[in-house]
Amino acid sequence: MKPDFDFIARETEYVETAHRCIKTPIPVPESFPLFQEMEKYEIHANMGQPPVVWHHTEDGYKICDPYGNKWIDFSSAIFITNAGHGNPDIVDAIVKTAQKPMLASFLFATEERVEAAREYISVCPIPDAKVYMLSAGTEACEMALKVMRVNGVMKNPKKKVIVTMKDSFHGRTLGSQQLGGSAALSAWITSMDPDIIHAPYPTSFEHDWADPENPNFTEDGMFKSFTDTIDAAGIDYDDICGVFIESYHAPLCYPLPTSYAKRLRKFCDEHDIILGMDEIQIGGCRSGKFWCFMNNDIIPDLFTSAKGSSSSLPQSCLFGRRALLDVFEAQGLTSTHSGSPVCCAASAANIRFLRDNRMWEVAAEKGKIIDKRLHEIKAKYPDRVAYVGGIGMGWSIHFANAKKEPQPEFTREVLLRSMEMGLLFSAPNNHGASLRCMAPLTIPVEALEEGLDVFDAAIGKADKMMPKYTD
Repeated sequence: MKPDFDFIARETEYVETAHRCIKTPIPVPESFPLFQEMEKYEIHANMGQPPVVWHHTEDGYKICDPYGNKWIDFSSAIFITNAGHGNPDIVDAIVKTAQKPMLASFLFATEERVEAAREYISVCPIPDAKVYMLSAGTEACEMALKVMRVNGVMKNPKKKVIVTMKDSFHGRTLGSQQLGGSAALSAWITSMDPDIIHAPYPTSFEHDWADPENPNFTEDGMFKSFTDTIDAAGIDYDDICGVFIESYHAPLCYPLPTSYAKRLRKFCDEHDIILGMDEIQIGGCRSGKFWCFMNNDIIPDLFTSAKGSSSSLPQSCLFGRRALLDVFEAQGLTSTHSGSPVCCAASAANIRFLRDNRMWEVAAEKGKIIDKRLHEIKAKYPDRVAYVGGIGMGWSIHFANAKKEPQPEFTREVLLRSMEMGLLFSAPNNHGASLRCMAPLTIPVEALEEGLDVFDAAIGKADKMMPKYTD
């Protein structure tokens, strides 16, 4: 469960560097009326982030409030701002389109939607691909479910089973949460789809059979967890229409092992199964490749993206083989804001920026810095940090005891201490015990290193003031 944040101002030490500035108590007392009004009009569920008022950005990696404080951002607004906050190319594209003026177009043709589609396909490795543009990541995952199921039953009415992974995250809507396989998030669903089953995601932190350091580990044994799940459910492999999996397991920022991915591709090929992958959190260069599955040297049949696909406005995509996406009649798939002109203009500018500046290479290089520092922090605080994992510039650090039981109170204190020193994280995930390091890809190396120094110091402060974990 995510820890709540109290609106109690704590006195802070004055901080001013080239990358950070803290000059008020945190949270800022003058901001309390705004938060009170926010809670008055919006749902309580929207009140879970650290109490910082976002006013503007500086240099694409700093979040500035209206009161003179500036934070190094390690949130990227939850994996969105890969090209940096307020990227000038994206802002310019948005302004030009808005000033035409053209704001909404439904499915009518616009130059902006064609431009965006062209740019998207330019970075899609699926041969003869098409793209379906939508608004939210969860919507793209819903469409992936639909495409897999429709294509399957067209071949055989029994070919309707979808296999996905336990405790994954594909969104907040009905189909997406059934795909996600989280008992907690899907508890509200009273009639689960019986033809969606969930295998365990192969993470070494959670499963010994997925840990290469385990003397009994084998790559075949790791993949056997997938086929064992299907066999236990009594399902014929040829009745599976689709497999849908995160190329990067959201709760732990855990990249899919390459041997598993290759075996999964082979399994799907052998049984005429659509392989779908979710790139929503890690896609758009953050992994060190344009798409994370490219690290596994495989190509799925379809994949979803959002967040870093625009680095700004609401835009998601379902990419797929032409034969899969074109089974629907004209107007057989419609979405009110699909290909919205302003969002498309922003997305096209974003893709050009990421591609032309080879931002996957930037993420790979800066990711080495994050990898090294987070593992040094884990070694420095072995009784506090249970897990560090990630790829490129998407990392997680998990605070748990020797029994791997989450420690949300300690995690909350680390976040607050970081915030007071000018480093900003999103709210903890994974039972409130994981903090994700996901700075914009454009962050200068000096600012990234300074942020990691602050993070180290914040853990040290929390370690001194918080009681030891109990096992």
